This record gives sequence, structure tokens and C-alpha cells, in this order.
Amino acid sequence: MGRTSTFSDEKIFSAVSSQIAEGNEFRIQALAHEAGISVGSLYHRYGSREELLALAWLDAVQAFQHRFLTVLREGGAAAGERAALETPRFCRMQRDRAVILCVGRREALMSDKAPPEILRNVEALNADTHSALMTFAKQENFSLQACLHGIVAFPLASVRLYLPRHPVPRSTDAFIRAAYRSAIGVCSREAG
Repeated sequence: MGRTSTFSDEKIFSAVSSQIAEGNEFRIQALAHEAGISVGSLYHRYGSREELLALAWLDAVQAFQHRFLTVLREGGAAAGERAALETPRFCRMQRDRAVILCVGRREALMSDKAPPEILRNVEALNADTHSALMTFAKQENFSLQACLHGIVAFPLASVRLYLPRHPVPRSTDAFIRAAYRSAIGVCSREAG
């Protein structure tokens, strides 16, 4: 019978987020020290540095995309705006995961040495999100480019002004809302 783990993924992923926020190169030894566990325990649990980082990325992507896709799939033109506002909301509610997604570099966290099943899971999540954005754009007769700018790019750029050093202020929502409406407005003017 195996021993019960004395640490959670959440604790470890929080330490990953902390290292990303510091802007230093990721080091297993520093992570183990911050989490208060041994390097051996980390390797026993995650197998490799690449697996640990990939799982932290996957955890953050799943947490964000679950709510984002739920809102976007509610339908109607306002769903795009609500989905755009999920980015700052996520950053305020789940800061550690937001730092991993918004500040961490995907290439560093999801190396080609990560376990293939994790890479496939992330690609499937990304494909699902892209499909949902295409469906939303088609249903609302918006260009996909306008949706990508208004729902994804502008919100991400806005929160990156603050993370990882500062909380994302609520005032950011007004700018994201305006950027979304502007992107969709450009789309409407081009169609007219």
C-alpha cells in the first residue's frame, strides 16, 4: 500500500506560478524549496520537469477554458463580450493559474519533451476553443478576425499590463468591453 501524498497539485502549480512571476529560469530545486517538499518527491509524483510544467499548463488551460467556453456558447451577440470579460475575471479569481497562462511562455511550459498525452489534451482544448470561436463568429455574422481580436487578443494584452506584479483592476473591464465593441463594430462597418 502506497503512502498518502503530503502535497497537492494545487500547491505545486502555485509554486510554478510564483517562479514564473519572478521571471527567473524555472528550477526544480527552487520549486521544491518553495513548496516545502523534496526534489525526489516531485520527480516521484511528476516523472520529469517537462511533465510537471506541462501539467501546470494543462491545469490552467482547463480551468480558464471551461468557464470561457461556457459563456461563449450561451449564444447571442453579448456572449462574445461576456467571454472577453472572462479573462480579467479569471485573473482576479484564479491568479496563480492566470499567471501561468498569461505570463508563462507556452513553449517553455509545453516543450516537445512533455508526455504526448498531455500535449494531445492541450491541443484538443485549443481546437475546441477555436471551433467555438468560429461557431460564434458564424452565428453572429462577425468575422473570425474581429472575434479573435475582441475576445482573445485585447483581453490578454490588457491583463498582461498588470500581471504578474499587480492585481488586474476592475477598471480594466471597461477597456476590454470597449475594445470588444470596437472590434465587432469594425466588422459590422466592413459588412455594411
